[in-house]
Amino acid sequence: MRVLTGTAVVAALLATSVPQPAAAAATVQIAVSPNRYVTNDGVPVGDIPAAMIGSNQRWPDDGKGVWNSAAGRPADNIVSLSKNAGLDMLRYPGGTVANLFDFTKAIGRAAQRGCQTSGGFANGQFSPTDSRFGPDENEKMADAIGGRTQIMVPTINRTAADAANYVEYMNSPADGAATNPNGGTDWAEVRAANGHPAPYGIHYWEYGNEPYHNDQIYWRSTDPAVRVQQFIEGGWQRQTAANAPYANNDGLFSGCDLANRKTANGQPNQSYRARFAPIALPGDAIGKPGVGEPILEPVLKVNGVVWKRVNVLTNQAANAQVYRITRADGGVHFGDGTHGAKPPAGATLSFEYVSGIHQGFLAYRDAMKKVDPSIEVCSGWGQPRFIDAMGTRPYDCLGIHSYSSPPADGTPTRYNNLQYATVNRDAELRDFRTRLAAKFPAAAARPELVVTEYGTLIFPEPAYEARLAHVLYLGGQFAGQIENNVRLSINSNTADLPLDNGGFDPANMFGSGPQFLTTGRAALFSLYKSMVGSHAVSTTVTGNPSLTSPNGNYGALRVVSVCAGNQNRLMVLNRDPANPISATVTLTGRQATGSATVSTLNAASVESYNAPEHPTDISIQRSQAPTSNGTLTHTFPAHSATLVELTGTTTCGS
Repeated sequence: MRVLTGTAVVAALLATSVPQPAAAAATVQIAVSPNRYVTNDGVPVGDIPAAMIGSNQRWPDDGKGVWNSAAGRPADNIVSLSKNAGLDMLRYPGGTVANLFDFTKAIGRAAQRGCQTSGGFANGQFSPTDSRFGPDENEKMADAIGGRTQIMVPTINRTAADAANYVEYMNSPADGAATNPNGGTDWAEVRAANGHPAPYGIHYWEYGNEPYHNDQIYWRSTDPAVRVQQFIEGGWQRQTAANAPYANNDGLFSGCDLANRKTANGQPNQSYRARFAPIALPGDAIGKPGVGEPILEPVLKVNGVVWKRVNVLTNQAANAQVYRITRADGGVHFGDGTHGAKPPAGATLSFEYVSGIHQGFLAYRDAMKKVDPSIEVCSGWGQPRFIDAMGTRPYDCLGIHSYSSPPADGTPTRYNNLQYATVNRDAELRDFRTRLAAKFPAAAARPELVVTEYGTLIFPEPAYEARLAHVLYLGGQFAGQIENNVRLSINSNTADLPLDNGGFDPANMFGSGPQFLTTGRAALFSLYKSMVGSHAVSTTVTGNPSLTSPNGNYGALRVVSVCAGNQNRLMVLNRDPANPISATVTLTGRQATGSATVSTLNAASVESYNAPEHPTDISIQRSQAPTSNGTLTHTFPAHSATLVELTGTTTCGS
């Protein structure tokens, strides 16, 4: 079968005919107010920014296939697909995989770049990873699609000065003067030398990624109450075999490979490194914030025998069992056999130490905003625990990861669990707004709410995230984000490599290369992008059929409405998997005129998804529907997402 890609897929989507059920007597009423939607904490929802259509853009493997490193440009077809979907915001260098990323190793000529260390999930936790798709390549990608970038700032093995240097590289002018407020390298001039004299102007920066998850603790405490304080204020934590969250935390490693602990090689001047730099020593904690006192002396063992730490090796005897450390990089160094003993080849090396003293969110935000005061620095600990621990100390934005993990116990139950999960996600966002309002009563001082990842976790097969059931779930999440005044939204993920067996992976916005295509979620966003620049207005649905899940009931129709001037747009999700629903749409206080443009995304089944062998199973049909007496009556097909575009007799309210 011929594989359609790029604009060919979009044309096919628009041309595909999905049968529409015959109109029936409408018992459901959708009333669209002219008034701006107001959140539960009293804030009128602003105009919908283009940044609401974003994706998590991971850096490894040429951005998981979106970049052609040999040609120095985006991969074939990815630009047109991104533009058609309205993709505006790329979250770089990704999430969990980027927790140990170092931007300085990903810039300049390819031959000069160093390897990176994977933070987990993709490419193996703590494993060495490439640096081909660096910040400059990502910006070329963003420029090609007409979009922008939000940067997740890694905090593990990094410092506030490193983060400030990152801001300097991306945002400061290359003016020939030393503009780095931290001193040292003028990173703006380095960017200019790398081919981009003008600043990139990155506005949104996020400190850390999911530090509340047990698989992303790294050097921090396993106690969440302690860990959140370390996240905010910095601190230290002892790394041992007994109480570390990861295997081999008491090992020694080399280079960017922090997965495979080393045994001694028997050579002179052996050098290794601890997993989490820097190394703290007794006395460091005096006057410093943090938790975990006292800071104890490191304990290094060679074949189970404790060796002694010394400051220098040059004055040591040939057989002295000693070592020295370089604290900032976590280095552990042995003698040459003349000045200090050499650990014998094959000897086991164990190193228990205190990782620290690390800086926290407060220090990072301060250092970054000294470079560019206009940026927003978001907290990556998007949970109530952070809001409570942070208190009234100012911050710019709170980065939420809005995931659901509904149980997958049978197809009908799985479907209902998934759709009901949007009820919980909406409630979660409202709760965040309430909590932030309690800490910051003045709305102008209140941190913005941004969603820096959303989707689902823990489904039994990868393709489920591509299916129409999942597309409808994402549509419901997006509607809730609009009504909760979310200012930036990142879907997970842009693309991925083919599956291990070489097959196509459809569970991303554009699937996997080299045959990227318009997935169901990309088609959904192509409808939602028409709402950018409008503001949400209040909508009520009466007579809405109720659907049942094991966790509770939810309305079959989920409706979000926006207005700009006299133009109204409604996204109507019919989540009933079997039944069409006829409804009358009324513009309260106004009348609809002319015909409505109706764009319906649908498929044969909630289990349908797009793949190279069947690229348009989820498709969009456009039609015109006449209004009558100022209203529109329309039948919304089962398991569909329908964009209705109406013109009113007068403009909507402010």
